[in-house]
Amino acid sequence: MFKSNRFFLPFIAWGLGVIAMQSAFAQAIPLDDLSAFTNKAGNWKIVGDASVDISKVNVLNTKSGKGVLACIHEKGKYGQEYELVSNFKHGDLDLELDFMLTKESNSGIYLQGNYEVQLFDSWGKKSAKYNDNGGIYERWDDSKPQGEKGYEGYAPRFNVAKAPGLWQNIKISYQAPRFDAAGKKIANAVFLKIILNGVLIHENVEVSGPTRGALTAADVASGPLRIQGDHGSLAIKNIVINNFDKKPGTLSDLTYKTFYGSFAKNEDFSKQTVAETGKANAISWEILKENNNYAYVYNGKFNAPTEGEYIFKLQAAGNAYVKIDGQDVLPAESKNNNMSRTGKVTLKAGAHAIEVLNSKTEGYMRPSLALWVSGPGFREISLNTASSVTAGGGVDPILVTAPTNTVMRSFMDFKKTPDAKNVRIVHAVSVGSPSNLHYTYDLEKGAILQVWRGEFLDATPMWHERGDGSSRPRGSVTLLNNEMFLGKTSGQSAWTADTTGSGYRPKGYALDETDAPTFNYIAFGSPVADRVSVVDNKYFVREVKVTNPVKDLVARLAEGTSIEKVSEGLYAVNNKSYFIQLTDKSVKPEIRTVNGTQELIVPVKNGEVKYAILF
Repeated sequence: MFKSNRFFLPFIAWGLGVIAMQSAFAQAIPLDDLSAFTNKAGNWKIVGDASVDISKVNVLNTKSGKGVLACIHEKGKYGQEYELVSNFKHGDLDLELDFMLTKESNSGIYLQGNYEVQLFDSWGKKSAKYNDNGGIYERWDDSKPQGEKGYEGYAPRFNVAKAPGLWQNIKISYQAPRFDAAGKKIANAVFLKIILNGVLIHENVEVSGPTRGALTAADVASGPLRIQGDHGSLAIKNIVINNFDKKPGTLSDLTYKTFYGSFAKNEDFSKQTVAETGKANAISWEILKENNNYAYVYNGKFNAPTEGEYIFKLQAAGNAYVKIDGQDVLPAESKNNNMSRTGKVTLKAGAHAIEVLNSKTEGYMRPSLALWVSGPGFREISLNTASSVTAGGGVDPILVTAPTNTVMRSFMDFKKTPDAKNVRIVHAVSVGSPSNLHYTYDLEKGAILQVWRGEFLDATPMWHERGDGSSRPRGSVTLLNNEMFLGKTSGQSAWTADTTGSGYRPKGYALDETDAPTFNYIAFGSPVADRVSVVDNKYFVREVKVTNPVKDLVARLAEGTSIEKVSEGLYAVNNKSYFIQLTDKSVKPEIRTVNGTQELIVPVKNGEVKYAILF
């Protein structure tokens, strides 16, 4: 029987920025068996892998093994007995999981069994409603007039749903409703953040009560995690939660001393004249009478309610440190007023001496002091007054939209893997479409670097003040590669990563009557025309035409850690991150492995290569 109530989550990022929800206290739910859940109908099972043929409605294929939850369900059979219900209950919760939907499938994740976040095959919809992928489902009241029974319900900010058969990722940060000692609700449930496929789609959304199909009619302080299984087949893996069921750490017996003057980094303040002393309930720089050439130190108790690891995050103008029981958690270090750093310490339950120091002589910085802490079973909380924090020096973003086909030159940065070094494409062309599907083309190699779904570009890094010449995608990005598309290869020789030996020469691009570009270049002595088109608001079709191609010319459609044939003409890349679909079924591709990387290679048949990129 699964008894733990906290589980592990990987990192998250999204096209409009980066948002970290990972917690050191989260753990993964093991998917070796169904002991963590109850499923009365038996339509859920543990498998090793799942796949979907996107041409077939509600068909999920599985392989034996462990690590994946599969729901095999015939549409038209409804009832709560088909659902997967956790044996643990939760209040405040962070949840992350990967899910795969079949064509036209429909499911949902119910927090506390009562508040549904929709999982739905919304692939290709230009805009989304509350009942689309990532939406917060509506509430329902049968007593209301027809047409008004459904109310509230919140659509995601963007439709970033992937194609059925691809793994999608969702992260939910949820705050349960609050109740007083008498059991009366005093605060509604709140979805603090929902991030779908790397894009923030909800933030601080308050729900006044259980959504339609809830386990209970009224709000509850604790309830199970519940996954809908009676509207279609789907697969789930990498379920990770952090159940925030413990009291947070607190400060008490807090006193302060202030000093004025110019002080060294490791100043001995026992030898300095104290200007003021006092007591406080929270730390703040606002005890000061001057905004520069100062120092102050807080001493008190940090009360750890539970034994375990605590993470302190400090933001301070100038020099600062945090000590617990006389030991450095964050040693003395000087930072700007908009920079933060973190330190960890393992504490036993009980009171511990805390000391926080801050000194500043840099007149250009405004004073600031903020200290946050997270620990076993509680979310990060602030230990400072709200007015003590100085916000970072942000600027209004410069955003580029694509109401029509839009072409923009800029530098484009990317990392091939999260741990790899940053690579800059200096001749990048990003192409946006009103279908909210966009891509970046590398003019130096004739390669499609990346595709994404959502908004177009953030040009702030390029155009703010002097800028650095780069722009950023504003959506759910799927990275392809930036190596030559055409090549001549044999056996197990590595694909040429640059234009060496190809005689590659870029010839720019030409726009058609809709302002969509066709890229032109010369490779292996032949003129090449490369055109990418949007189909049905869902995917790209790439058509490359080569005039008088040389013998044995081939094209590499994809490369990655894994490439697998899903069905005739359909290939999944990088553990089902995206699909390559051949439009000419007579073309016989080769999947080859070179130096641990797999490649999908096709011959340039009759001077043409045509395929679809589904993501």
